[in-house]
Amino acid sequence: MPKFPALVLAACVLGAALAAPARAQSFPSQPIKLIVPFAPGGGVDIVGRTIADNANKQNPGVSVVVENRTGAGGNVGSTSVAKAAPDGYTLLVASNSNSYNNFLYANMQYDAAKDLQAVMQIGRVPMVLLVSPSIPPKSVAEVIALAKAQPGKLNFGSGGNGTAEHMVYELFKRRTGIDAQHIPYRGGAQVYTDLIGGRIQLMFNNQLGATQYIRSGQLRAAGITGMARSSQLPDLPTFEEQGIKNFTASVWWGLMGPSGMPAPVLARLSQIFNAAINSAEMKARLESLGAQPVGGTPEQFAAHFAAERSTWQQVIKDANIKVE
Repeated sequence: MPKFPALVLAACVLGAALAAPARAQSFPSQPIKLIVPFAPGGGVDIVGRTIADNANKQNPGVSVVVENRTGAGGNVGSTSVAKAAPDGYTLLVASNSNSYNNFLYANMQYDAAKDLQAVMQIGRVPMVLLVSPSIPPKSVAEVIALAKAQPGKLNFGSGGNGTAEHMVYELFKRRTGIDAQHIPYRGGAQVYTDLIGGRIQLMFNNQLGATQYIRSGQLRAAGITGMARSSQLPDLPTFEEQGIKNFTASVWWGLMGPSGMPAPVLARLSQIFNAAINSAEMKARLESLGAQPVGGTPEQFAAHFAAERSTWQQVIKDANIKVE
């Protein structure tokens, strides 16, 4: 008689062990939801919808849908994913802000390092140092020289405190030792107007937003981040070429889910979305945005995410940046 509970327990354990691979093998049996934590029409939304569309095309029988959950600098949507069931059916279209919001905001509802699990990096787009026609510099060295000759007099604009362009400026300031003023705006459109008009002199922005102003001649580009030149701006030297080593800060996007997703489910998600990334249509779409497709394994994206957190945590601490 005492053996009976033990046999029941053994049967339950065996049943659970067999059930996990069976569930993973049938995954996905319902739509996979991609949560975009920003408004429709923005860069994160465009990338999320593009990868969802291509995942559906490249994986017959798989359904990937997009849902926008906005608010608090991306924290509302991101928190909802962090707290979702770790079954692989709810994923986040993550971006730079997920790597540093824990250091910017006082009352975060999740810890990105513990509560989010990397699936795959989608792509990245380099940042460009833009120069107003009101000042003469044409290169990174000339920008640095002017800023050091006129300490505190040059203004760097951004779309707001804690934005990617603000973060990259703070990193640049610390790498070069310049003394310039950060001028935060509410969104990027007015920054360009004032940069062209000379009310501010400098700005970092991603290549996607910057290219039209460079090609039109309204603004000059002094340099581009990353280790290689952009195919869309082949005449623009990198920071690396101009002596600013390892200045590779970029805007990036990836897929993350709640921590604790089973390894077979994670492997299947990686397979589904890498098939989308490797499609000619997806590559062409990203390249049209000035972005480089990445793809790869969950481990590779996790390593990138950890490095980003380390970099921006130090920058935020040094610059004492806070967002209410």
